[in-house]
Amino acid sequence: MNTSTRIAIAFLALAGTAGTSAFAANGQGPRGQNMKPQMRFERADADKSGDVTFEEFTAAMNTRLLDADGNTDGKITVAEVADQIQRMRAERMAERLIKRFDANGDGELTKAEVESRQKKLFALLDRNDDGKIVKEEMPNRHWRGGDGKR
Repeated sequence: MNTSTRIAIAFLALAGTAGTSAFAANGQGPRGQNMKPQMRFERADADKSGDVTFEEFTAAMNTRLLDADGNTDGKITVAEVADQIQRMRAERMAERLIKRFDANGDGELTKAEVESRQKKLFALLDRNDDGKIVKEEMPNRHWRGGDGKR
C-alpha cells in the first residue's frame, strides 16, 4: 500500500471516528442530534451485551471506510475521502434545514411548510407591521430566524 493511500485511510479513520454515529468525537450523531459518550457506546454495542468488542468497533469504523470508496475498487484516495466528508457535511446541513422548516415532523418539506415558515420569519422582521422590511428593521447581528439561535 503506498504512502498516500495509508495517509488517506488514516485520515478517513479519524474522520470516521469524528463522524460515525458510534464514536462521534464532537458529540453529534446521525442527523445532527447531540450524542453523549454513553449513547455513542450503546450504539457501538451492536449486540447490546454491555461491552464493545473489536469486531463491533471495526464494524462502526468500516461503515465509513467502505462508504468512502466511491468507485468500489478497494482503494480509498484522498479525493474519495474529501468527497465523503463533503457528503457528510452536506447531509447534516440538509437535515438541519428540513428540521427547521418541517412543521409536522414527517421528515419532508412541503411548499405549504416552507411558505408558513417564511411568513413567520417575515412577520418577525417587519417590526412595524407595514408589510415591508426596511433596513432599520433588520437585526444588528447575524440572525437565523425566530428561534433566536445564531
